[in-house]
Amino acid sequence: MDRDSETASNTSASSSRTTTTSSISLRNRPILNPTPPSTRHRSPSPTRKVLSQLRYATPSLRVCQPDVRVVEPSMVRELIGMLVKELTGGVIPMDLKPRLQRVEPNQFSLPSPLFETHTIQYSTTYLSNLWRTTVNIYNDARACNDDFKDENAWMTVVTSVLKSAIEYIDPDSDLDDYEPPMLNVQSVQTQAISSSLLPTHTSTSFAKKADLALAFSLSHPEVFHALEPIHTQYPDLCLSQMEDAYTMRVPLVAGVEVKERGGSYNEATVQLGVWCAAGLEKLRRLREEGHDKRTRERGEADEPLRWEGEAEGGGELPPFVGWTVVGHEWKLHVVWKDRSGNVTVLGPWRLLNAGTGSHAEILVLLALIRRVERWVRGVYWPWLRGNVLDGLGEREGVE
Repeated sequence: MDRDSETASNTSASSSRTTTTSSISLRNRPILNPTPPSTRHRSPSPTRKVLSQLRYATPSLRVCQPDVRVVEPSMVRELIGMLVKELTGGVIPMDLKPRLQRVEPNQFSLPSPLFETHTIQYSTTYLSNLWRTTVNIYNDARACNDDFKDENAWMTVVTSVLKSAIEYIDPDSDLDDYEPPMLNVQSVQTQAISSSLLPTHTSTSFAKKADLALAFSLSHPEVFHALEPIHTQYPDLCLSQMEDAYTMRVPLVAGVEVKERGGSYNEATVQLGVWCAAGLEKLRRLREEGHDKRTRERGEADEPLRWEGEAEGGGELPPFVGWTVVGHEWKLHVVWKDRSGNVTVLGPWRLLNAGTGSHAEILVLLALIRRVERWVRGVYWPWLRGNVLDGLGEREGVE
């Protein structure tokens, strides 16, 4: 066979193989049918479902934003009014402005309403300690954010913020008269809530936990003297919604639910709301027990407890305060229980939102927590002692 014939034969064979291969490939290729858009769907959010169920639970729990159509009890109105009034004015010492301008030059090139007036003076030691606290919190929070740390790392930051605020020493106070803070920070993340205090829905109990709580401290002399008679007479009596050996013995007044950066605000709100609802139900029961005990031991007529507007102080329960913390963002909520037993979680208030994303935000956040602590000392504690603790602590036959 000459070369031209051999070449033609090879070309023909190659063409035949290609045709055969192409024919086989086309015949056996997979048939791809696109999935119709109507069959594609996302799974429903379990948290939104829980929020919906809680509205129809017993007692009901509704979460809503501040609005004129929401009827707030007088104690809630007064608390929010006080916080908004004070936090929208100057809360940062003017002497810290140069330091803030150095670390955050773009935020303070113009006059800011965040600063107090020049007439309010602080000692150099006080300002140095406040600035050092602020810088430490900022650095820790920044590391959590930039390094994508988990919830436990953010919990450490939140605990530091709370402790720094409530362990604050008034610069005008006399150090010789110093006494321990009335509140302290308790980790309740792993502690169970008494199941009898939780909202229920079609035999389902919403056993949600908060991460941190502000508790009345037994190291504070006034708290100790109010609680000691109760602990002596009723060693097994729970004074909070928790079942832990320590936190069951002390009243709790505020909760904090923490999520890492990118965490679910809805989930945090559910956890905070359920925790507060259980605490308010416990407060209601303790108030009834204290009232009944006082009535029996004084031989007075058994009168039902009154509610708001029916007598001075009424029967209105004071609210619980709480924060959801998702990464840098702290959102304040106020939770109350009405005379029907239903619970409302109201928040957040944009004017009261704060955080740890900048030095200025941290200074505002510390000021906010201190004003909440001041409200607890001046309003919540006197109510708690007069309406609950004194009645429970009365000894039989002693007036």
